[in-house]
Amino acid sequence: MNPALATLRSTPGIRRAWPTPDGTLTVELVDGTQGPRAGRIDSSGGLTLSPFGEDRKLSALGAGHTGRLVVHRLHKRAVVLSDDRAVKILRPGKASRVAEVSTALATACTAAGFGSAEVLAHTDDTVEFSLLPGRTLHELGDDGLDGWRALAAGWPAFAATALELPEHTAADEVEVLRTWLGHAQRFGSLERLDELAAAVDDTCAALLRTPDPAVTLHRDLHDKQALWDGQRLHLLDLDTAARGEAALDLANLLVHIDLREMQGTLTRADEARAIVGTAVDALGISAQRLAAYASASRLRLAFLYSFRPASAPWLGTWTDKALTRK
Repeated sequence: MNPALATLRSTPGIRRAWPTPDGTLTVELVDGTQGPRAGRIDSSGGLTLSPFGEDRKLSALGAGHTGRLVVHRLHKRAVVLSDDRAVKILRPGKASRVAEVSTALATACTAAGFGSAEVLAHTDDTVEFSLLPGRTLHELGDDGLDGWRALAAGWPAFAATALELPEHTAADEVEVLRTWLGHAQRFGSLERLDELAAAVDDTCAALLRTPDPAVTLHRDLHDKQALWDGQRLHLLDLDTAARGEAALDLANLLVHIDLREMQGTLTRADEARAIVGTAVDALGISAQRLAAYASASRLRLAFLYSFRPASAPWLGTWTDKALTRK
């Protein structure tokens, strides 16, 4: 086994890792005492953890932001929660764009009847957001179907909102998928890699066929990005937004329903799929484009979760699903 991958899978507390082209892994470890610790596993399998709440490339981390550290991706980002706000900490020069896009996307949320976090303040390397009420659709499981209905009902209006955003084309999605395949091949993180490579080739060919028209995308839409408070649906992490095919968001959402069904956290998955299907129909998404993006999402999730140790009990089953494309 690849030495870095062996360390990832044998070290208690690591909840996720991000592969890099140089053969190292950036990791986030939770030890149950303080919160997340960021670190790196080198190509020989050596693990180095940063001191809790410190990062030499995130200078704002610990600089007067009181609260609970809930996310720390080494040298990339951190999130601190306090009683009245969430502070996203980024590398210098990255925060203004996050604030700008998040503010712009509030227009799409309003059109859809969704709530979104207000940008309270920002600097060169931090963005402070208001807190939102509710629990994620993932947390709610079968109790969240009214939230799924609100999401599906409002999504066509969200997608139809005209905003100046970066393009994310089918070719961009092909690049994302091939990058994740490359990570899996470099680390040997999955079995059946030859079959998976062939499935990626087929999926990329399908993605590059005639596209549907571009709409406003969230670009990372899934059940952990939507909060339901019993009355209103609220969206998280709007800074990934782009213009692209509507099939990308809704296929990803449908594939996550499949994932939660397999994980056993959503037993009324057929109802959730039917609800999301109403948004698919309302947006006129072609069956071919939905299938292409769904295949890409299933494969990408197989690659991504192969670097999350807790996925081991079900990852093989999910890989089978990705290969059968169902």
